[in-house]
Amino acid sequence: MVCATKQTNKCLPKDRAASRVGKEPEKQERLPNMPVRKIPRYGAQKNIGKFSSVKTGRVAWYESLNERDYMYLLDFDPAVTYWHEQPLKIRFTLGDKTHWYTPDLEVHRDSRKQIVEVKAKDQVESGKWDLLFRTATSICRKEECEYVVVTDEVIRQEPKLESVKKLWKYARTPVYSQHQILCSELFRKRQVAQIELGDLFQLCKTKSVPAQCLYALLFWGILDFDITQPLDHFNLISLPLCMVSVVTKRKAS
Repeated sequence: MVCATKQTNKCLPKDRAASRVGKEPEKQERLPNMPVRKIPRYGAQKNIGKFSSVKTGRVAWYESLNERDYMYLLDFDPAVTYWHEQPLKIRFTLGDKTHWYTPDLEVHRDSRKQIVEVKAKDQVESGKWDLLFRTATSICRKEECEYVVVTDEVIRQEPKLESVKKLWKYARTPVYSQHQILCSELFRKRQVAQIELGDLFQLCKTKSVPAQCLYALLFWGILDFDITQPLDHFNLISLPLCMVSVVTKRKAS
């Protein structure tokens, strides 16, 4: 038999401190968005660490390098508004034993909320976790959210992951409105839709804009580029469509 305990009729309540799906009895109140399960800091488990998210402002624990790399992608993804780890617990019975399952992540996107499990592709294909995945999918559907299993094959697509990690290092670099205006003016004066990253570095250097600032502009989507191509000096950089329309209006006036 498979089941889940609930305390609310929503899987992802707005006030996470007040209620949780599948929450076990607690001795004390948990702070908002705190993990429902403590990740062991020792033992046979390897690749445990902390990830300081630039999007959420929180420090999240991960239990595998796949989880860590997926956190990089969540921070970079413009459609993701918020995420946190170890969000809830699901109870299921296998044989005569009751088990508690804690998914890896809760992800808030523009159009939906997801409960995410990160697993290696070979583990998923082994069939060992099929019962658990079906159970979690059914429960999340009833709670009006989506259950997703993300594999290392999806996470470790290159050169995307390498580029995201590189840009993430500069995500905390201060970016000011004059930087955005300067980039718009560079495209307007050249009257082109795309500029090679190497040329953009040189142009910005003449305006005393450091390379770190350009990387931050790329990370936050203020400048656009092809994430499927290597992030080198030949990568073509462009303005997002919303900024192109502003530049066009200025040019017309």
